[in-house]
Amino acid sequence: MLRPFVLLSLALCTAPLLFAQDDNPFKEGSVFTVAMIRTEANSQDGYLKKLNEYWYPMMTTAKEQGPISSFSLLAGEFANQDDYDVMMLVEYPNLAAMDPDPAREAKWKAIREALDAKLGGKDKVNAMTEQFGQMREYMGNKVMRAMLPK
Repeated sequence: MLRPFVLLSLALCTAPLLFAQDDNPFKEGSVFTVAMIRTEANSQDGYLKKLNEYWYPMMTTAKEQGPISSFSLLAGEFANQDDYDVMMLVEYPNLAAMDPDPAREAKWKAIREALDAKLGGKDKVNAMTEQFGQMREYMGNKVMRAMLPK
């Protein structure tokens, strides 16, 4: 008599687990790094011009060669005194694409070295990137995932 009751109790307790469904209406998409930059007063245009010389060509080449899926540069106005006005987004297909990998690191190194040579050498590039520090404050970086409707 006790045995059927125990079996029925087990069945009632485990049935919801068997029929449980994922209630999340989203699936995980690609992964983005988001850099938030606050430019100094009246320097956003100059900062964007410098990014156009170095960051944009590097990202274009990286997209063509495969280390990244896409990239975007967003500029706007400050919402308050603690806000940023430039966002740099880089899209990767997944988190694994951001893991250390000697082949991928070699590809990035080759991209940087080719761009450095095109711009007149590492010393010129270093001088240019030093100007970034005078034009902006780096507010932070985030890794975020796109959430896509199922």
